[in-house]
Amino acid sequence: MTRSQHLRRVAILCCHCLRNLAFYKAGWDNGKSKFKGQFWVNANGNFIDIAVLEWCKLFADTRGKHFWRKVISDDVTFERDLLVELGLTETEFDDYVNQMRTYRDKFIAHLDSEEVMHIPLIQTAVNSTVYLYDYLLKNEETGGCFADTQKGGLRFYENFLDEGTAAYEKNRT
Repeated sequence: MTRSQHLRRVAILCCHCLRNLAFYKAGWDNGKSKFKGQFWVNANGNFIDIAVLEWCKLFADTRGKHFWRKVISDDVTFERDLLVELGLTETEFDDYVNQMRTYRDKFIAHLDSEEVMHIPLIQTAVNSTVYLYDYLLKNEETGGCFADTQKGGLRFYENFLDEGTAAYEKNRT
């Protein structure tokens, strides 16, 4: 795989993650479910599960081929600026990564013996993925590999949040 192809695949993965995070969030209103029927309960659960799987590929799977350090040219600057953007210390971000890994490992990949599922809050996942996506487009562009991509991670996320919200609202009627 060429560097351009690798960068493009990581950007696509960011988009998949953001889309699923948006559709998951759209199903909730101040902690209250918008679900009407088992289909929507299942769909919303699938959105968060896929989002966590995709986010872990980007930020938690240090040996995975899509891990951010494997595509970012200046990983020291990226990590420093990511933490500033998130308003987190390195330890706090590591704790978040571990929460996401635990949810993935104990409830998505396997159904271990834990009886209570703790779905991590998603705002850090949204913000970190938006940051990575925008950073790739701004700093890692090679050979036009992002020519046909969305030009802003937050706008991409918000468009799907609006679409998801409309779908849930239509279901309420």
